[in-house]
Order: sequence, then structure tokens, then C-alpha cells
Amino acid sequence: MRYLVLFLSFFVLSLSCQKEEKTADRDIHRYILVDKNGNPIPLPENKLIVVNFLAYSCSSCMREIPVLKKVIQEPRFKDKFHLIGIVIDSDKGDFSDPVFPVYPAHKQDFVRFPVPGTPTTYIITPEGKKLVVIYGAVTEENFRKFLKQALKKAESYSNN
Repeated sequence: MRYLVLFLSFFVLSLSCQKEEKTADRDIHRYILVDKNGNPIPLPENKLIVVNFLAYSCSSCMREIPVLKKVIQEPRFKDKFHLIGIVIDSDKGDFSDPVFPVYPAHKQDFVRFPVPGTPTTYIITPEGKKLVVIYGAVTEENFRKFLKQALKKAESYSNN
């Protein structure tokens, strides 16, 4: 009898844990981006967001980071854009750089933002609307063009 009570207790506990996990998985769909643990990634409400999907093992990604950081800090872009990284080949983020915080990816991020290769960069509105998608590494000149294009698209959406 004692074993039956233990078994039933364990069974009920495991069912409740599964229900909580399913609820948590369902909740992450509300967020634009989530980290590896399903926690929402904080995004500004008053800037366009540059989401750079990268791999630490990708040399093009590593060479691109200084370009992104330099251009995003230029006076004409600094107050209009927020840059974040999503790393796909590691469970470790890096929050030491306030200009380019890097979060470990969650599988849900790839549902909303497909990543056929790295680097892949999305420029989105605070609501998650995709304005520009960039496949591959950018130069300073190209990145400026993409940022200007995103500003124009965002402006046209706000005028509608």
C-alpha cells in the first residue's frame, strides 16, 4: 500500500510538471524573442531593433560585430536603433557589452525568425514586424543602407 501511495504521488507530480511545462511553452509565443530558458528578451518600445543571429564558431559573424557596433553608434542611428545578438551555437550569452548584448537562442526564436545561415540579421519594429532581413555579413556602407531602408519602412507604417 505504501508503494502504491508513493507511485501515485510521483505520477500526479509528474503530470503537474508536464502541465506547467506546456503552459510555459505556450506563453513564450506571446514574446517577440526569448532566451534559451524561455524568458522574454527585453526590447525597447521606442526604437527599431537590430537582431543579429550569430555563431561563435562563425568567423564572418565575429568580423561583423565591430561593424554593427560602430555603425549603430553613429549619431544619426544611435537614438533610433537597439542592437542585440542571438547566439545559436552556445548556451552562454554575453552581457558585458551594453551596445551588443548576446543572448543564447531558444528554438521559438527560429519559428518567427528563420536563420538559414549565420550571420542573419533582422531589423524589426518594437512589435516584431520585420522591416529588413539581411543574409550574410555586412560592410559599414551596406549596413547604413539597410538601417536607412528600415527607417523609411517604419515611417511608412506609422503614416498608415
